[in-house]
Amino acid sequence: MGGGGSSSGNGRRRTTRTSGEPTSGRAVAAAAKKLRDLQRRLKFRGCLAPSVFEAPFEEAAVESLYRDLAARFRLARQTLLAVWLAAVTAASAGLFVGGAALGSSAQHGLLWGAVGASGVLLFALWTCVEADRLARRLLWSGTQACVGEAREHEALAAQVAQLRAQLGAAKYEEATMYKLLFRGQTRLASFSSGTSGPREFLLAAPEARSITNAVEGEPNLAIALALSGRTTDWDAVKRAATRLRHRDYGLRDYYVDVRQAFPELQLYTVTREEYKAGHRDISSGLTPDEEYRRTLGALFALYWLARVGIDGECGLSFGVDDDWAPRKIPEQEDLDGSAALKKRLTFYCNTPWKKLLQLLVDAGMLTERGGRGGAVEVAVPRMCAMLALTAIHDVFKVEALLPRVRPEHAPFKGFAAGDVINDHDVAMYYVLDHFPEALPSFAGLDATQRHSVLFTQSKMSFNHGWLVQAEAPPHALFARFKRVIMAGEANPPDVSFYFVHWLTDLAGAVPNPLDGSERLVLGFPYQVLGSFITSFSVLSALATQTETEVFETYLESYWRDAAPRLRLGAPPSGEHAIAMMRLLCQAQSTRSRTGPYPPSRTRPGHVPVRRVAHSWPCSATTLSRCPSCCAAVPHSSALDRATAAVPRRHSPRCCRSARCRCCASASRATCRGWCRTRRGPPPSVDSVSSQHGV
Repeated sequence: MGGGGSSSGNGRRRTTRTSGEPTSGRAVAAAAKKLRDLQRRLKFRGCLAPSVFEAPFEEAAVESLYRDLAARFRLARQTLLAVWLAAVTAASAGLFVGGAALGSSAQHGLLWGAVGASGVLLFALWTCVEADRLARRLLWSGTQACVGEAREHEALAAQVAQLRAQLGAAKYEEATMYKLLFRGQTRLASFSSGTSGPREFLLAAPEARSITNAVEGEPNLAIALALSGRTTDWDAVKRAATRLRHRDYGLRDYYVDVRQAFPELQLYTVTREEYKAGHRDISSGLTPDEEYRRTLGALFALYWLARVGIDGECGLSFGVDDDWAPRKIPEQEDLDGSAALKKRLTFYCNTPWKKLLQLLVDAGMLTERGGRGGAVEVAVPRMCAMLALTAIHDVFKVEALLPRVRPEHAPFKGFAAGDVINDHDVAMYYVLDHFPEALPSFAGLDATQRHSVLFTQSKMSFNHGWLVQAEAPPHALFARFKRVIMAGEANPPDVSFYFVHWLTDLAGAVPNPLDGSERLVLGFPYQVLGSFITSFSVLSALATQTETEVFETYLESYWRDAAPRLRLGAPPSGEHAIAMMRLLCQAQSTRSRTGPYPPSRTRPGHVPVRRVAHSWPCSATTLSRCPSCCAAVPHSSALDRATAAVPRRHSPRCCRSARCRCCASASRATCRGWCRTRRGPPPSVDSVSSQHGV
């Protein structure tokens, strides 16, 4: 008995209902009254029990039954009327015939007239009785069908009631388990386990108290109010850090530990007590639940990175199943028709996992047993600091918690006294620097780890894409980063610690933490990600080396990684070494998935690096007329100093789009474009290029 649209007559308002919803009592009563009226008119009493009309029928079904029976009754009534008309006509005819016969024999005529009229009346009476009996049968069969549907509806209603009871019991069990696991916290009211699947009810964000206007802008008061007296469970923190590389330590166990450990996870759902026009709960534009899940994604990414060599590769690439166990590597038949699964497999096969594990070693979060290349174990204090940082790092995306600069702290990084710091990174730095006790997970760290966490919240102004594509000179790349390192007295492990945090934050950008890192796996070019990962080990040297030395080290490292695949040999030296190494980075030709391409055999879009590199001396000659903005590269001439110093924003696209025969033309066009922005005529491009056989 589905509840679709229904109408009870021409011109009557149409009512639309959803299947399974109880209908209006007024509509059911009206339809039942119509059936009772029909029953009374057909003189068919006692066949319908009163309870039939008390059942919660669907309005559409009841009205449809009424229309059907009413139509049949009209047909029977019309038939009866026709019979009565025929009877009257016959009686009149009989009387007429009898009267006509009076002339010959009055007695004989009257006799035949009476017989004819009686016969007609008897036939009419029989016809009326049969029509009434037919109408009764039709009504009875219709009523039986209605009663059968009512009984079926009652059975379905009983099943619905049973399922509702089971659903209520399941929700109660989920809520009870949530409270028991997470120290009495309740789930966010907007969470619905029916839309998220059976494995995700534990991921529901916790409810938090609202912030009043009186404490807004005062982080020490607002955060204390939102935390409701909860403090960090350092036993759970150390348990999570210690067991990260234990094979039997599953993701669900890890999640329960970090949820019990860090009360700051409750802050992601804090809202204002009073609505403010033009303000949002979360500055990123996401819902509180989504922002909370992004933080969980970063925590899960840290879990998978720490377990590289165990099951971290599969977990980060493919996610987990309903039992929170890492999914297995898909078979070939599973890949057919699934572009996303193919991307996941490509990420799994091409990611330099050993370099990722080495990044955690360089950050001091893992230590090698038995020297470099041996087994690793967790450095608990350092890992605890990263867990705490990951849990709190986006707390100030919650606008109700944003701090206001106090007069004694003004000015603070461009914000005057009384200003609300609306940059969540600057707000975090302000609170960690001036109110360290407000966040208990930060306050409980030792001084060394607090220093490292505070360093990660500095504004580095570092464009990683400029580095991996060699688009900018060392000074433009690293000057601000270097100043922050020097001001914070950071060491190489601190720099690597920052990049671990940067990577996990990026990995959790999609609020779907149980399906691996969808941002890295599905939404990031794996060649660029591989270049980022390769650069991490070089960038940590910024704490002890100059910007130019770090830049040159990266170029040489990139060349060495590409050399086996492109048959390039050792890194170049001499007059144009830096130009050639920058061109290799700009060409992004280190494709491991498609295989190596010999220099003598090129395909469309592939750049023969040496041939292009030798067409750049004319550009270097032009750039040498401009003042260099960085220190000299140790083994390079004045030409290469200029080549390394001037940004080439569009040359990577030029390199990657050039074909073999167009390389020299592309470099000449770029050279002429640079010359238009500088004084002096361009150099003789043909003469310089001819020296290198281009």
